[in-house]
Amino acid sequence: MSDSVQTSRITSGMIMSLHLAEVSPGKAMSALRSGPVPAQHEGLHWASTFLMSPLRADSAMFDVKPSGAALLAAWDNDEALDRYLSHSSAAAYDNGFRARFEPVRTIGAWPGLLELPRREIPVDDHPVGVLTLARVRMNKMVPFVAAASHAERDAAHHPAFLEGTSLIKPPNQVATFSLWRSVKEMRQYTVGSYPGGHVRAMKRHEEQDFHHETIFVRLRPYAVDGHWSGRNPLDMLKPLTTN
Repeated sequence: MSDSVQTSRITSGMIMSLHLAEVSPGKAMSALRSGPVPAQHEGLHWASTFLMSPLRADSAMFDVKPSGAALLAAWDNDEALDRYLSHSSAAAYDNGFRARFEPVRTIGAWPGLLELPRREIPVDDHPVGVLTLARVRMNKMVPFVAAASHAERDAAHHPAFLEGTSLIKPPNQVATFSLWRSVKEMRQYTVGSYPGGHVRAMKRHEEQDFHHETIFVRLRPYAVDGHWSGRNPLDMLKPLTTN
């Protein structure tokens, strides 16, 4: 894959990986059914496959036709992830976008993701990824989709937003994964009064309790390769240098 970038890590704990393939709906459905199982891969804590859907920048409804497939996973270390990349189920993402992350902040909980850091690890002005993952109550799906549309719209138009996608795993798992220029600017979007879509969505959640389970994970990217929407959205990362 082209446009590979690697920078130094700041921790030695568990890592997470993102694998994206912008493929036809048929290939996306195939990838959804063929993700790795932790019991079959040494060093794999958790993995989940999703259908990709563009963030709703100008519409209140999800695109019913998936734009690709995604795999999110948590690993003991880089060596465990390296071993997985030679597995047949990893091949679906070979020509897409792949990134490795250090978890640096967690709010909420999710089965299989119990070792993520609760206390914030500072990352200075480094770009960050944000994963929000939820299991939505089926009787709250319609109001949840409506409330989340405002947050997605504001994210997609924010000047510090680098790239992002909605992630869907039927029947009721929903997620977003987004990349941001800095923590400070991401926080401005998340808790600031302007543009305010995310704050309004969180208020709706407090009022209506959309989710059975939810987790928010902030992630520091340290290695990326490939293309997302025709480019590498993290090309500002400084390559790793050795003496």
